[in-house]
Amino acid sequence: MIYAVIVTYNPVKENLTSLVNSLIDNNVVPVVVDNSSSSPVIATCKIINLDTNYGIARAQNVGIEYVLDQNAEVVIFFDQDSSINDDQFISQLYEPIVNKRTKISAPVFIDHARGFTYPIVEITKHGGRIKHYPSENTAEFRVNNVISSGTMVEADALKEIGCMTESLFIDYVDTEWCLRAYSKGFDILIVPTARMFHSIGDKTLKIGRFYIPKHSPFRRYYRIRNSFYLLRLSYIPKFMAIREIAFSVIHQIILIMFSRGEQWSYLSSLWRGLKDGVLGRFK
Repeated sequence: MIYAVIVTYNPVKENLTSLVNSLIDNNVVPVVVDNSSSSPVIATCKIINLDTNYGIARAQNVGIEYVLDQNAEVVIFFDQDSSINDDQFISQLYEPIVNKRTKISAPVFIDHARGFTYPIVEITKHGGRIKHYPSENTAEFRVNNVISSGTMVEADALKEIGCMTESLFIDYVDTEWCLRAYSKGFDILIVPTARMFHSIGDKTLKIGRFYIPKHSPFRRYYRIRNSFYLLRLSYIPKFMAIREIAFSVIHQIILIMFSRGEQWSYLSSLWRGLKDGVLGRFK
């Protein structure tokens, strides 16, 4: 049986309903784990309500524990901003798992608002990045890093790799898990025919011809702090972690300069993120 773990926090009701119904139509058992939304989450499936916002990692772990107790054979992860419109999506991801070609499969992501394809970013041995832009005609290929939404994992592999790192709260949760899985001998099979609509980020800041992702100061704190966490892990290339620290700080400076009325909030989250990251405060 395939189970889906969907993490929510103040979701758009229509989006969640559409995702849940699509999963049910594809013989997937959806389980919603809600991080204490301001109003009750309603869906035609099992809902686990947490008493506060514990972050995506702990919510995913609560969902994982529940579905494994239900003897799930395969688990697929979603967040509230994801949608599947193709009746073949689940079967396309499941086929290479059931036929023993992989333990983990993942789709290609299409931006909801602007329609472009998100790159799949592979991490090299020394911490460099290779960006893949697969078309539907691209053959299946293997990588070591994807975002968690849409990722399908065999239950036994999930048990061996382990759950999400809760102290990260939100940012780099999927990156850390994927590279930990890779260090244990698990890679991820990209299935280019499986395509999913997804939204990443709160909004964007337009500077000239460039669009800069603009997360809230709350979210940016974790982005900065957690990049230092990566530096402490043996299976994360040091160059990658250092690059993430540098890019996070540069990104934050841009937000401080161009986010009118929010400069002090972004400055504060930069300071707290750097302080806690350097001091190793990850609780």
